[in-house]
Amino acid sequence: MTFARIFTITLLAALPLSAAIRERATATLPSVKISGIIRDAATGAPVPGAIVRSGTNTSVQNGNGTKIDGKYSIVLPAGRPALLTVSDFAYQPFTVTVTPEANMILDLALPQANPAVTVKLVNGESHVLDLGTSQFGYYIVLSGYARFDNANLCTSDGSTIAPSKNDIAKIVGPATSVNFSPCCTRGPVLTLNVELKSGQKSQMYLVDSCYDNELDFIGRERSTAQWMYLNLNNIAEIDFP
Repeated sequence: MTFARIFTITLLAALPLSAAIRERATATLPSVKISGIIRDAATGAPVPGAIVRSGTNTSVQNGNGTKIDGKYSIVLPAGRPALLTVSDFAYQPFTVTVTPEANMILDLALPQANPAVTVKLVNGESHVLDLGTSQFGYYIVLSGYARFDNANLCTSDGSTIAPSKNDIAKIVGPATSVNFSPCCTRGPVLTLNVELKSGQKSQMYLVDSCYDNELDFIGRERSTAQWMYLNLNNIAEIDFP
């Protein structure tokens, strides 16, 4: 028997084995759904706005994270260990390893919350906002909100300062309008009391209100994940962490 014929017979005999290997390699694992509730580890309260990810898979539906009930669901291949990462605007990310099974219920707890700001309104309402998303801002027609991490302020001697939200201890309002300040000669300007973490405490003027802007304190509320736009005229006090 010639070498060519032996090689051909050997090659043909190997074809079924190679086909089986390809079939096993291309076989996909069945998909299963994992569902549960994302909670705050300290309080046990459901966490809104949270997103669960594993590789390219995500719990996001219609561009949104969990609702106020904290419920999530994600579809993953069954029987293969996977890393689940939970993220939320108000918490540090948290990762856990799971092996997905059919109809698996997995509640997850976020252990480390980010700092928060407490805003008290003159009507008695209180809102707890995430510090990371909190900003000062005002609305510009046709352009949207101008937002700042710093408060643009002016002191009674005309000096301008722009402390970061991380440098402010407390703002006491509500903001009131006065007809003159050393840093705004164009008309009325808003004023309120500001206490810095450095110990400086005094009445200050809001520079951005010189241009007839209504100023807001903006941030995402921890309990609902909704954006809040709170007018400084309606704020009694802002307590920073």
